[in-house]
Amino acid sequence: MAVSVFLSHNHRDKDFVRKLARDLENHGVRYWLDEAEMKIGDSLIQKIREGIDSVDFFAVILSPNSVDAPWVINELDVAMNQQIN
Repeated sequence: MAVSVFLSHNHRDKDFVRKLARDLENHGVRYWLDEAEMKIGDSLIQKIREGIDSVDFFAVILSPNSVDAPWVINELDVAMNQQIN
């Protein structure tokens, strides 16, 4: 069974994250990436919670763009709360 990871990132790092996702996939790692998993009309919060809950690992892509990014902080908060529960 493949290991899976949620890739939390800032949208300004999207090119790097797409390359990382391809590299992970080439090494047998499943990834959860917002643009691959979400459709128009989906509840953003609900899909993120489901995505975090469905993976083995949560990875924050740290960059100057992501350090203070509200959505990255929110995703990290969700992941930490789900880990505690």
